[in-house]
Amino acid sequence: MRIRKNFALCAALAAAMLVSLAACAKRDAPAQAADAQYLNGGMTLTVPAEYKDLVLVDMPEDDADGVLFVVSEKASVEAAKADGQDFDGVGELFGVRRVDADTLHELLCYDMSGAEVFAKGADGAYYLYTYPTDVRLYRSGDDYADAMEQWSALNEWGWSRRDRFIADNAGLEAFTRGNSEPEMYLNRAAYLDDAGYTLSMLTYGPQSPYGVNAAPYVERLLDGLTVEYADDVESPDGEYLVLNFFNGGTRFDFFPREGLENLVRMTGYNGEAMFRFTYAGDTKAGDVMQEWYDALAAVNGPAVRNAEPDDLVGRWAEKVAGRGVITIGKSGDAYDVTVEWANSAFEQSYWEMTAEPTGNGAEVRYENGRYAVRAYDSDGNYTEDVRYENGTGTFSLDAGEVVWEDDVDGVADGSVFTSIE
Repeated sequence: MRIRKNFALCAALAAAMLVSLAACAKRDAPAQAADAQYLNGGMTLTVPAEYKDLVLVDMPEDDADGVLFVVSEKASVEAAKADGQDFDGVGELFGVRRVDADTLHELLCYDMSGAEVFAKGADGAYYLYTYPTDVRLYRSGDDYADAMEQWSALNEWGWSRRDRFIADNAGLEAFTRGNSEPEMYLNRAAYLDDAGYTLSMLTYGPQSPYGVNAAPYVERLLDGLTVEYADDVESPDGEYLVLNFFNGGTRFDFFPREGLENLVRMTGYNGEAMFRFTYAGDTKAGDVMQEWYDALAAVNGPAVRNAEPDDLVGRWAEKVAGRGVITIGKSGDAYDVTVEWANSAFEQSYWEMTAEPTGNGAEVRYENGRYAVRAYDSDGNYTEDVRYENGTGTFSLDAGEVVWEDDVDGVADGSVFTSIE
């Protein structure tokens, strides 16, 4: 009995010691470092414990541009300060900006270098991930080599923040849009009032953008889209649909035929380029463009859809100021055209050319445009300064108005001409 008691007593003491040691070990273990969370404008940005002492987070209040967070490398900021350097953006890694739909659409119409849209809120707000387009690392003297490892790690971490930001903020969902040239121009067609474009096919000729909301078609074209150069593809033959921007002289050709629906040809002042559209889903760009074109043709009505080159014959005045007048007459199978545009009381720009039908509805094209500036004296006599004699371009009927696309100077970009006879 005594032996059993001693054994039991020893066992009890050993158990107590183990509990005590475990408690001591728990008390002595280093506490797990916590992440840092920053709150601004109702949104949270999380900085992991391993980086929170390496960065500075600026949180502008009520920023006019919607900037919520700007994250910078602390060491760069401190090194610049020690050297007496005081300039914006030193050490900047990335930022988060919130914008409304109108602002986003305007931004997407132009080059967005340094910003990418990555999320959309349930309230309709959009979130941009912003970043410098140059390196903002700063060190004194020759310390840059040793600093690159930390700088690279912080940049890699910064690029991963988008998914975490969405996860940390209720109501956000991933949302992306590209910023290639075709995507910029598509956004312009949908969201700029003065984009100045037509959609055209042989079926009904050029169609005005008015009367049909372009945004639903453009959003279908942009959703889940990846744009890549297709240098390995030759320009296809056959009919195509033209999205022509006469403000800037750029056009995009879409091919609504099986196997070619996601090829796009861009032609502008810098030449020609082929693009391949790839979608996350089963979208076919050529089919969407065909739907858009058919909707415009339906709105414009049969009289406009069935227009012919002879419908261009007459006199047409520039719609806004009336200073430019186009006169089109028919001579055999060709069309004689003159354009008079008053520059002042004593000076006039004058064009003359012979145009021929393109086969694309009420559209004619010229290759021999002669342009001169006429200076008049008080008696009405003039002298001519000929600027060129080989100009090219087109005249077309768009919703009952004439559009002049001058390939040389784009002199009538954004202008339409209404009948005065």
